[in-house]
Amino acid sequence: MTTQPKIEIRVDDRTLELSHLTKLYFPREGITKGAVVAYYDAIAEHVIAHGRRRPLTLERAPDGIDGEQFIEKNIPRGTPAWVHRIALPALGGSKRVSYPLCDDRATLLYFVNLGTIAFHGWISHVGSLTRPDFVFFDLDPGEGSSLATLARVALVLRAEIERVGLTALVKTSGANGLHVLAPLKGPRSYAAVKSVTYDIARRVAGERPKDVTLERSLRERDRRAVYIDYRQVGRGKTIALPYSVRLRDGAPVSTPLHWGEVEEFAGMRLRGRPAATLARFNITAVRARLARHGDLWAHFERDAREIAPTLASLTSAHEMLHATGIARRE
Repeated sequence: MTTQPKIEIRVDDRTLELSHLTKLYFPREGITKGAVVAYYDAIAEHVIAHGRRRPLTLERAPDGIDGEQFIEKNIPRGTPAWVHRIALPALGGSKRVSYPLCDDRATLLYFVNLGTIAFHGWISHVGSLTRPDFVFFDLDPGEGSSLATLARVALVLRAEIERVGLTALVKTSGANGLHVLAPLKGPRSYAAVKSVTYDIARRVAGERPKDVTLERSLRERDRRAVYIDYRQVGRGKTIALPYSVRLRDGAPVSTPLHWGEVEEFAGMRLRGRPAATLARFNITAVRARLARHGDLWAHFERDAREIAPTLASLTSAHEMLHATGIARRE
């Protein structure tokens, strides 16, 4: 057996040892570990900008997507002391989890070298872990749903988000669907955000009853409908970071989009699941896209809006404000 060479590189005044760079991570496309490392190295500033200070969950596949895959919340053994971390109580238990943080390029590439392909971050950040940074909807099309239907549902969702005074942003999930977010600032709580996501999802389902389902059970869902998962808001819930690679054939990337692109999707007459078209946002295309257009979510914080006025505009606003503890005076 031939031993693959290791190389040393200097990153942020740190020395990293990279190994097995010729190993096939995405074998059907011939994409190696080295190509994944090169992708993250090239776009590091953008992943770090969106993941900074967020407790991370690492999705690892050290032998590529056809090998063993596993989720890791605890920082891996042997991780050097210079890698930032935060110890937090495990959800529903007495143990503590030492979550990794990725605040610099050296840390990012260290984890990629360990076989991390996808990075998932909390929806809140260190210093403000009890306050979600955004409203989040995961749009998951059924097996019989088209890209056009998915896009039309996303556009109705955008309209509802904007109707209550928030700013809607959209990205591919990196799998079959879309993620729609609305950045937040000011006083807020998980309870308040859950109230907003439920109300908005219910309104969208009412407007597009044939195209939208809120049914959690796969068995009970209409396979032609788009499932709007509005429940992904809570302590410890995560989302694939913008520009994270996903563990699927083709090395797709969770990619921020222009709403104009979604409008184009809404007019397409394509058969087959949306993933076939969304897969074109892969590590090669996204790297070139960033070089041409920059990060479409670079002004994420500038787009943030306060949630108290949104709560006041929703049905049963008085009850919501009382239940969530957010008052106008805040």
